[in-house]
Amino acid sequence: MPGEVAQLQAGVTRWVSGHQQPTKRQGSGQSSVPSGQSESTVKVEQVSHKQTKQATGTPIEPIVVDQQLKRTYKYHFAKDVPAKERHAFIHAVHVYNHTGIVHLKAGRAAQSENQITFGAYHKKVARNQTSVELGRGGPQVTETVSFRGMTIRNKATASLNITYALAFKDSVAIHELGHALGLDHSTDRASVMYPLDQGKMHLSSADVRGLRQVYQQTKS
Repeated sequence: MPGEVAQLQAGVTRWVSGHQQPTKRQGSGQSSVPSGQSESTVKVEQVSHKQTKQATGTPIEPIVVDQQLKRTYKYHFAKDVPAKERHAFIHAVHVYNHTGIVHLKAGRAAQSENQITFGAYHKKVARNQTSVELGRGGPQVTETVSFRGMTIRNKATASLNITYALAFKDSVAIHELGHALGLDHSTDRASVMYPLDQGKMHLSSADVRGLRQVYQQTKS
């Protein structure tokens, strides 16, 4: 019994997804059609059957389904993030804060707080590929149980592929931050979550409804 009490006091954490790095799953990022190629030649990955399909809202990531995530996030930038990328993600933060559904603010998150880390990476596509990966992002949800109760936390990431100048776009940052907050790919071209970058600078009404579904059960 004393051992069990000590374990609860220390906190027991489990990965909700069952994977420690769900942010790198196939198809989580946004792509662009290389110049000289028509968009029709690019294979667009279909919405996974694991996604929550909604008639009126943008699909949400399976990992956040039925999770009571807090609406407030602290965000920070990794050391290797260039100034152009920082600017794009700061604009993306303003876009999501403007909805009033989530509250993203700069800073380091405490152990019990939601966190977003903005990063950068290099990935050069093979010559035979017809699209370029511009970024990746996604949620990483954990549940920690202690004597104080259960804490649900999203330790999310959003990154741009700085190998390509096309990645330094506000629209790409908005897309990847959407993944971090729990939005999944959409087949609706009006959505910022459409897999191919279309330069969308504002969330569609369906994007807002999808975001609201993720955070509708909590106030802070």
